[in-house]
Amino acid sequence: MKKLLTALLFGLSFLSVSARAEGVLNAYQTVDIKAPIGKVWDAVKDFDGLHRWHPVFSNDVIKSGRNNVVGAIRTLTIKDGPSFDETLLAWDAGKRRYTYDVIDPNPLPIKNYVSTMEVVQLRAGVASVIWTSSFMNNSDGKMKNEEVINFLNGAYKAGLDALKASLEK
Repeated sequence: MKKLLTALLFGLSFLSVSARAEGVLNAYQTVDIKAPIGKVWDAVKDFDGLHRWHPVFSNDVIKSGRNNVVGAIRTLTIKDGPSFDETLLAWDAGKRRYTYDVIDPNPLPIKNYVSTMEVVQLRAGVASVIWTSSFMNNSDGKMKNEEVINFLNGAYKAGLDALKASLEK
């Protein structure tokens, strides 16, 4: 029995290593903003408002459902680039957090993308915006995993830096 259990655990460890090797990747960026948490949440909370503060996007339109209601689908348009759709999976005003996914296929080097935007209080007058995601590399071998992660982290950083600059001026 002990040998069987050991063999089973050994076999499961190989399965978990191969699952990781297949590639669920993560991106993460955060920024601290010297502003009341309510002001920061008001700036980022609208599912159809990313283009208002993120310099990469020229438009953000709800094409199905209603803004900030789970199931809503938005179309994001990249400046001088393509558009793609995302679905709002969760929206919680009390926790100042929402989660969404990118609808595949999309023009980005990712698939199975799920992301969360959250605003938390650090101390009086300072809030932190946390942007996280999990996804898989879908670049058809054109980009290494680290390059795809850096691509998303760069996009998050550009948006969060612009948000900070606009709210702290």
